[in-house]
Amino acid sequence: MNPLAPRVQRRRRTVLSAMCAIAPWSLWLRGGRAVATHAAVEQVKAAYLLKFPDFVEWPPRTFSTANSPFVIAVSGADDVYVELREMASGSRVLGRAVEVLRLQNPEPGIVTQLVFVGKDRAGQIPAWVDAYAGRPVVIVADTAGALESGAALNFVEIDNRLRFEAAPAAAERSGLRLSSRLLGVAERVLKTRS
Repeated sequence: MNPLAPRVQRRRRTVLSAMCAIAPWSLWLRGGRAVATHAAVEQVKAAYLLKFPDFVEWPPRTFSTANSPFVIAVSGADDVYVELREMASGSRVLGRAVEVLRLQNPEPGIVTQLVFVGKDRAGQIPAWVDAYAGRPVVIVADTAGALESGAALNFVEIDNRLRFEAAPAAAERSGLRLSSRLLGVAERVLKTRS
């Protein structure tokens, strides 16, 4: 027997457990074939945005007080914003209440831990990265080339399924560390920023 087999099986179970938490929203099955609807995709993105923080190591300076909420800012992506507001109501992230903000442009004076930049604001990714440089903020995007523009996480659709890709170096520049469990299920991991 392969000595790594139990470890691999444990890892698969752990990853599957994490992904099953968001699977109900991911796809509708029709005739044995997976078919993603726009609403279902937006729900999955919102669910991912609420789950991603659990797979990030946050420095102690992330929150100003023990009661500070976990703040998610959304730029563009109105459908994701609506779904996220609904899902976040009464939810907790990292044991904290969740606050969801809608921002059109980067506002460095606003404290947030996660920013989601929708496709309709893709050109602003570098501005968001610059606005929150050196602060414990995860920038998540939804467009091709987002990792190369400085985002730490990016949604991609492959074979009608929502996946994500990751750039650990982008997170590290913000004083954060993406967990190996998260990186293990990423569709692509960008090792360095271009």
